[in-house]
Amino acid sequence: MKVKKVKKKLKKKNAPIIKYTSLNGWSFKKDHVNTWAWAKNVFSPEECQKIIDIGNSLNPTGGRIQGEKNIETTNDTIRKSLVSWVGPNQNTNWIFIRLQKIVEKLNNDFFKFHITGINEGLQFTKYKAPGGHYDKHFDKMWDGVIRKLSLTIQLTDPSKYEGGDLEIFQSHEPLKMEKEQGMAILFPSYVLHGVTPITKGVRYSLVGWFTGDPFK
Repeated sequence: MKVKKVKKKLKKKNAPIIKYTSLNGWSFKKDHVNTWAWAKNVFSPEECQKIIDIGNSLNPTGGRIQGEKNIETTNDTIRKSLVSWVGPNQNTNWIFIRLQKIVEKLNNDFFKFHITGINEGLQFTKYKAPGGHYDKHFDKMWDGVIRKLSLTIQLTDPSKYEGGDLEIFQSHEPLKMEKEQGMAILFPSYVLHGVTPITKGVRYSLVGWFTGDPFK
């Protein structure tokens, strides 16, 4: 009788420990030091297009940054994008309810922060070629509000644009996030991140911040 040898797969040294779970057909993943987590299939392609239509119906302004003495200003060399604010109403409540569920799940499983919800509305962002980008930055506070978790929804089919990568800096080297349409990416607002210049097409995203008491 032949004995079949089973080859053991060797673990890579310092390989990330990945945890998976599921909820309502969503799939989740996180990295090994709780720097970020993502959930796929949060919104369908049809729902993403519906959100894009809602965002494009609003009046956009240039993306703003905090300048000296915390005064808001625009600076295309640091941030080049168009943004609109989406608030809760009868046409958008379904978006807020969906995001509340997904963030509660990811936060309870991975981050365990005390959060109170979104109190700034959602930011619909348009990065278009050539050169739409956002240099690396932190989100942790804006106008006295303590942001604890930052959320990005990838709204655009990744085949429709080039560049425009969301990058998270775990160390000196950035980690590019996946671009799958309808996925949510969640990370602590004190983590350094940015969006690389877009070279072709348009990238739409929906961004929100979950706030709470100051970290202790």
